[in-house]
Amino acid sequence: MLKKSLVSLLSAVLILTLVLVTSASAAATTKSLSTNFTLVNLGSSSADVVVDYVKPDGTPWTGSSYTTANIPADGGQWIVRQYFDTLTPGQGSVVISATQPLGALVQLINRSGVPTSGAYKGFTAGTAKAYVPLVARQGTSATGTANSQIMIQNIGSAAIDVQVALTQVGDTTPDYTKTITGIAPKATYTYDISDETNLPTNWYGSAEVSVTTAGGQVAVVSNLFFGADSLMTFSGFPQESVDSVWFVPLLYSRLTNSLNTSLAIQNLDTTDIAVGDLVLNCTKDPAYTGPNTLTLSNATVIPVKGSYTFNTLVDTTNFPTNWQGSCKVSVTSGKKVVALVMYRWVSTKDQAAYEAIPGSSTGTTAYVPLVAKRLSNGFATTITIQNLSTNPATVTLTYTPSGGGTPIVRTGITIPAESSIVRNFRLSATELPEITDGWQGSLKIVSDQPVHAYIANTYITPPNGDQFMAYTALVP
Repeated sequence: MLKKSLVSLLSAVLILTLVLVTSASAAATTKSLSTNFTLVNLGSSSADVVVDYVKPDGTPWTGSSYTTANIPADGGQWIVRQYFDTLTPGQGSVVISATQPLGALVQLINRSGVPTSGAYKGFTAGTAKAYVPLVARQGTSATGTANSQIMIQNIGSAAIDVQVALTQVGDTTPDYTKTITGIAPKATYTYDISDETNLPTNWYGSAEVSVTTAGGQVAVVSNLFFGADSLMTFSGFPQESVDSVWFVPLLYSRLTNSLNTSLAIQNLDTTDIAVGDLVLNCTKDPAYTGPNTLTLSNATVIPVKGSYTFNTLVDTTNFPTNWQGSCKVSVTSGKKVVALVMYRWVSTKDQAAYEAIPGSSTGTTAYVPLVAKRLSNGFATTITIQNLSTNPATVTLTYTPSGGGTPIVRTGITIPAESSIVRNFRLSATELPEITDGWQGSLKIVSDQPVHAYIANTYITPPNGDQFMAYTALVP
């Protein structure tokens, strides 16, 4: 009854690609992955929500016990744990409609054996073209064979055709273009690159996903597996998001816990990027020692569709040991690029990736849908809040407990220009006395300057497989 009564009222739509208790692919991984997603209400009134599940062929995916909800206003939260659901095991997508704007965090995990995990944000809009800067087919790496899956969801109301152009590192023209026909409305097509025999083994490159049906739009998510257990999940970059400036809220350089960063910047302009035109400027976190700032630039020409990488693990000349800070990637000439942030622990199998924050982002409010402090299962989040402005920012943090309760508010927090601050809920001392171990909820960030955030979902239990997930905040 609730679903019928809401049809005429629904004003906001989220789209998610889900996997439930099924092997994501026999080729890219042998893991049986499941999803959970957390919805947060970005509106000023409570949200009535309807959830529809769709199989890859576009038919309804039935049996779920999570189909309707009411989410409180302004940071209210609903956690949907698919692995506890009555939904028929399988793979598919989700369309979430609501009477208020929503945001979503999606987590992919396996529920048995050595952990594997990844995360991304739900989509509120699609694109006719999306870019995946790093793709692999049976690639050789220090952490095992690398293989990509590209998940392409049709967000429209009619079937569409899509092409995926795959270009090897160093090339400017595609090695192979895959044509996919008839993706049903709201359905997701999973393209497993490891099965693509038109590419050689040990292939690394990029992908360009283009809708060839007039008016069609897609949302794109990439799973990049390394070895048996490690996973980097990130969203494809919509063509509308390409920019000449990108922010990295936190860059790790050979920390004592072995955490490192690699930045992959892809040239999506029409001409090459000259030597020295791409600049990386970083500012040290005050809690660390070493140089206060770092400045690097590209040492080689970056061809059209080519990529350039800054790697803190191997570049011991330019990146100091046990150093972290916030960074800004910029192209002096204004040429358009995208930037992918990748994290890796050398001593464990933990890896994660997310899209850097575009410099053109102007939002002054950001939401973190899931904040957890040292839960009984070891789950804990770390939030890095990035000031995108050349002026200092004053922010207010409002933590809303899961299930309701009195919000916890922190005011008058200053973030220096183009810098970041960290709230690490892996530590017992963070945000005491109100937020104690076991606390769970959401966070709303309000700033007088453009602001964004990177969130790390981690476990404080002893290292076991890949239990590291990363994504960026929801900015209305």
